[in-house]
Amino acid sequence: MTGTGSLGYRVQPWSFQPHIAHLVVNHQQRVPTLEDVRQWTERLPDLGYVAVRTNALGRGAGRQMECAGYTVLQELVLLELNSPRRVLSTALSSVATNSSERIATWHVDISHISEVSDVDIAAFGNEWGLCESAITDVCAATPRHRLRGAGEPLAAFAISGRDGRQGFLQRLSVSPAQQRHGLGRALVLDSLEWMTRWRVQRVLVNTAVDNHAALELYQRLGFRRIGERLRVYERMLL
Repeated sequence: MTGTGSLGYRVQPWSFQPHIAHLVVNHQQRVPTLEDVRQWTERLPDLGYVAVRTNALGRGAGRQMECAGYTVLQELVLLELNSPRRVLSTALSSVATNSSERIATWHVDISHISEVSDVDIAAFGNEWGLCESAITDVCAATPRHRLRGAGEPLAAFAISGRDGRQGFLQRLSVSPAQQRHGLGRALVLDSLEWMTRWRVQRVLVNTAVDNHAALELYQRLGFRRIGERLRVYERMLL
């Protein structure tokens, strides 16, 4: 189910929970009205869904969700990195002084999507891990994207995207057994290197408030928290 107009949206099954709808609200430059939210929600039971969850929403859209009976399921920290070229240059200079720190990354093509999903589930569990179609959806969320892996066999991956001069770290996952070994850092630097080639000036990333390892990594690389937090909302339909 999709919607058109100045405020687009789409609905798809939540990964591994087909009776929960994933309501993805696009183009949040216009805040949805309460009537928008009610119309979206009223259509979902007819499609067989018993509950609905949203994508990460800002304050304005979140207020409308709360007015329509949605509750906060997850809170996310939003971070930004300005002038990524400068940060990247400093980080790569540090790596260059110690060849043992260099970790290879490689392009992940469509034939490896099932392995990418396996890594994501290992990292985030069945509740928040992404199925294959959800991974593909993340890749399609920006006009240009890059999917890179690290480890052999695949132990970590990053999906980064760009839209004009703005970049996004859309997903970063590392298998628990391989965490704290530098794979995540290598993939973030790989993403920043790609973005700087396209003259991206600002990079955004979000992560759960309790994902301390990710927060530490991003902040160590120069990302700074933005005051506004994002929230994922949920509502039962029956």
